[in-house]
Amino acid sequence: MKDSEAADVLSLRRHNLSLVLHHLRDHGQSSRIEVSGDTGLGAGAVTSLVGELIGYGLAEEVGLRGTGSAGRPRRLLTLGHNSVAAVGVRLDPTFISVRVTDLAERERYQEQAPHGLTAPTVDEAAKALAERVTLAVGDWHARTVSVVVAVPGWTDRGIVTSVPFGWRLAPLLAALHEHLPGIGPVALVNDGNLETWAEYQSLRLTGVRDLIYLAGGLGAGGGVVVDGRLVYGAHGAAGELGHLEVEPGGLPCPCGRRGCLERYVSLQALLERTGIGEHERGVEEIAERAERGDPATLRALREAAERIHSVVMNARMLLNPQVVVLGGHFGRLVKWLGPVIAQDTLRVSPPFEVRAAGHGRDAALHGATCFAAAAILDDPLLVTRPT
Repeated sequence: MKDSEAADVLSLRRHNLSLVLHHLRDHGQSSRIEVSGDTGLGAGAVTSLVGELIGYGLAEEVGLRGTGSAGRPRRLLTLGHNSVAAVGVRLDPTFISVRVTDLAERERYQEQAPHGLTAPTVDEAAKALAERVTLAVGDWHARTVSVVVAVPGWTDRGIVTSVPFGWRLAPLLAALHEHLPGIGPVALVNDGNLETWAEYQSLRLTGVRDLIYLAGGLGAGGGVVVDGRLVYGAHGAAGELGHLEVEPGGLPCPCGRRGCLERYVSLQALLERTGIGEHERGVEEIAERAERGDPATLRALREAAERIHSVVMNARMLLNPQVVVLGGHFGRLVKWLGPVIAQDTLRVSPPFEVRAAGHGRDAALHGATCFAAAAILDDPLLVTRPT
């Protein structure tokens, strides 16, 4: 067999194994006949593929289901419990969070703790991350440990540029591989993209394939899903709606530009505009004042919503999303922000829905574990070869 033919056969095998795994992820316990019917794969092919997946520990038989007739009961399949440890890690300027699930995204471990590092070097951060991953996996003898790290910055082929950490073109992935030998695959993804992915995973089975996610916090981050795929762009910076200009020549932004959206809609900006200032219950105080009809608060929220609306409408013309999801403090304040953001002043395309995010502060962590599991679901052969 020629090399090209062998590559085609391997690619087809990988694709078909992935089809079966995705079916089990989306439908739960299924018989071989059900897998065949839903995937379009022949019965014989499914039998062979399932046998291979069981051998890898990626699928397992869990019992029998009667057919409701005189036929033989059907053996049920589900995703394997112990072959893959999907590890999501969130790197924050003050803490590291870790969440571990199995391939079916059943949680096995979650922990958050300060990392105690001040202005860490890339190697110091990688070492701290590796220690937490090793602790989280513990004595779970998974065949494959898939790791995804949520980072506050842009990532491009393992190189990170992060304003909060003061990194520019930092080789974080290479440093992680040094401290996590034998573990893989390992990937770095922007935290806003992972929050976006977490929200998409919550909505995809309802038919949503296209969405824009925008979250407010210290700044404003987000991401974009188009036809069920997370959009990265050439260097991993796609979906950074918080850095679109809403005020030409406006306030300076840490990104180096002026007038970026996040400078006007961040939590700190809203606290200043409402006259609340520093407040440990900042978001709740804004919501409570808005409920009471406080004019200054309602005016500040209206102005913030109008700025977000202008960004969303421009993005809408390019992407035509079904849903715009608001996270962070935007989600808490969706009652006042949503109606303004959803105003359809263009009337040139179908309307979109604005809704609050379903995940809270752990959205990036949930997105990371989903992403880590998806690496194996998309390429089951990762469990059979070095990474």
